[in-house]
Amino acid sequence: MTGTQSLLLLLDAFAAKGIPYMVVGSYSSNFYGIPRSTKDADLVVHLSNQDWASLPAILPEGMHLDEQMGFEMVTSSRREIVRITGSPFHIELFRLTDDDHDRSRFERRMNLEIFPGRHVQLPTAEDVIIQKLRWSAVAKRPKDYADTVSVMKMQGEAKLDWPYIEKWCTLHSTMEILNQAKAEAAAAWDDSEE
Repeated sequence: MTGTQSLLLLLDAFAAKGIPYMVVGSYSSNFYGIPRSTKDADLVVHLSNQDWASLPAILPEGMHLDEQMGFEMVTSSRREIVRITGSPFHIELFRLTDDDHDRSRFERRMNLEIFPGRHVQLPTAEDVIIQKLRWSAVAKRPKDYADTVSVMKMQGEAKLDWPYIEKWCTLHSTMEILNQAKAEAAAAWDDSEE
């Protein structure tokens, strides 16, 4: 079973139980930008404490939770890792937090056809850019910055809601990185206009 097949099985299980979720991380930046390979999938999930405790019971066959819970460092959200038997691919589940942007991007999520014939809940392109820049600033991972530039290049300057992006980047102190990424993406915008 591929990583994507595993992800879709889990999303089907969430849909059957009415669990609100949003696909984030590389799957979302791949949808809006230039796809790259990935060994995991990231989801933001809105569950109560009681529902988190019952999560193992709804996992599809061949999936199980790691025994140790972790935290995502940017928003300090709870993180559970779903392991897939016989596969290095895994799915990270992040709890929806009270962080203002975490809430905003979850409320703005869209039902989009990310795979042929399959619709899933995704953040907007703007929210992917905002969060990737935030991760880039805190975690210093080059792939987050590269994903940001990729999304900007593919979406195009005119299509993005820059006041919304700039509002959050100002609040997150990532305006300098945003301007660098925008300058890098501008070459692709110039080429598309020729």
